[in-house]
Amino acid sequence: MPKSRLTGGVEILRHFLAGPVTLGVAGMSWWAEMLTDGSLLVSDDVRTLGFHVAAEDRWHHAISDPGVRRSRLEGTPVVETRMRVPNGDIVQTVYATAHRGGMVIVDYYNDSPLPVAIGIDRDDVVIESMSAVGSAAGADLGADAVTISLGHHSHTRVALTGHGVPADSSWFEGVPSPESVVAGWRSIVDRAGRFELPPGASGSSLAEAVIAARCAWLLGDLADADDDPVSALLEWDQLCRMGERPELLIDDVALAAESVARQQLPGLKMALDAAERVLRRADELRAADDVREIRERSSAVAAARNDSLATAVRQFEEQLVAPVGGSADILASGISSDWSLQPIEVFHLPGSATATVSYAIRWHGLRPAIVWEVEDDALTLRCPVLDENWQSREAKGEALLAHTAEVRET
Repeated sequence: MPKSRLTGGVEILRHFLAGPVTLGVAGMSWWAEMLTDGSLLVSDDVRTLGFHVAAEDRWHHAISDPGVRRSRLEGTPVVETRMRVPNGDIVQTVYATAHRGGMVIVDYYNDSPLPVAIGIDRDDVVIESMSAVGSAAGADLGADAVTISLGHHSHTRVALTGHGVPADSSWFEGVPSPESVVAGWRSIVDRAGRFELPPGASGSSLAEAVIAARCAWLLGDLADADDDPVSALLEWDQLCRMGERPELLIDDVALAAESVARQQLPGLKMALDAAERVLRRADELRAADDVREIRERSSAVAAARNDSLATAVRQFEEQLVAPVGGSADILASGISSDWSLQPIEVFHLPGSATATVSYAIRWHGLRPAIVWEVEDDALTLRCPVLDENWQSREAKGEALLAHTAEVRET
């Protein structure tokens, strides 16, 4: 059975997903960061806001408590942290919103049958339920700390605003829900391509890492084109696929592409592929043709690369749809054992500089069937690992592939 070679950049994606999370709103300079120890840091302040809970048994602190689990919601900069307390969890959900010029919302939910108190260790936090505020004596959270009583299966919220901006509980009126913020991020990042993959470390979690990377780029966490033109080109391509204006990047793309080609940098092929996509989106057809010609002359001697977040994301995308000359290869590295006999869906990934590819894999017994659609330009599709004889230039269709899955013993 073919085995996927989803390696190399995978560890970079996993490491990024487990790291600190930048919270913000695209286009706004004010931001916050969720650190790996559960603390919240705001861009214009050196202080942090910790996650502290007084439960029936004792005080619990996210920075030191072993019963803490953190995750991004669908890969977006909406962070859910669960802290174990007797008979349940206290759930903290943190996200940024443009509401009132920029706020970071911290929502607490008591998913346990007993009341608790939330410890607030900053004196500038905007508190929604002032009537629930009490003393934090004995908690060792600082002289200005307070607590907020939180009954079982109930919510409360606090917020951080820009440094020195006065606010009160009325600011919570009209604040979007975490679900709305997640949906807003997904509506943007999914324009660059979306995939529904089998659950697990090599599937859905990596898809979430790609979403997380795209969100970080939208928030301005971009490579320096002078230091790393390969990553810069790949990130600009992702931004344009998400709706940024390519004409604003023409000069930068041309300079970065020239640097990559002149130095024959590792990752040249994927970088110049990205440059050509941006230039064609900007209707700079002559420049795009020049980039394509340079890539075709150079790619055979330039090494591959997957040592940055941008190259890891693009490598992962190319495992799903890989542009190869005038064609595109589907699942170019095959299907790993943990993807076998499970559905796979891919939407609007680049198949060339001008075409996008969508497909779904469904299983007829032990054989995979593919349903596909090519948009924006003509393209030959192949799936050489699963069926070396299959190819199609039809814009849409379906086919049963020759591959037969191995049945794993239980």
